[in-house]
Amino acid sequence: MALKWLGGRLPGNDKGRTHPMRHPICKVLEWQERLNRDKGLTKVQISEGEGVSKARITQMFNLLRLPKEAQQYLASLTSPALIKSFAIRRLMSVAKLPPARRAEAFEGMKAGAERRAG
Repeated sequence: MALKWLGGRLPGNDKGRTHPMRHPICKVLEWQERLNRDKGLTKVQISEGEGVSKARITQMFNLLRLPKEAQQYLASLTSPALIKSFAIRRLMSVAKLPPARRAEAFEGMKAGAERRAG
């Protein structure tokens, strides 16, 4: 099982610096930018370099099917509680919907998450 780092204290960082928690979509957006810049790079190479399975890379890249506004919202999150509310598996159910229904479904998910986070 691959380890994921989403923020907090870095392993081996003895200075105690912390980095803000980020939603996994931030990583996907970075990977997509790398693919756009380096036409020879593949998702398989990214998965091997990141220590993430090909299946997980596919799941994560499916987040790019979410509406741009949803992607921007997720990338802006800093609250650990809100970030956890938007787990990849939950978001995949929205990303698999027909394009015309994705924005509405995401807005419903967002409203519920913000209500719970209080």
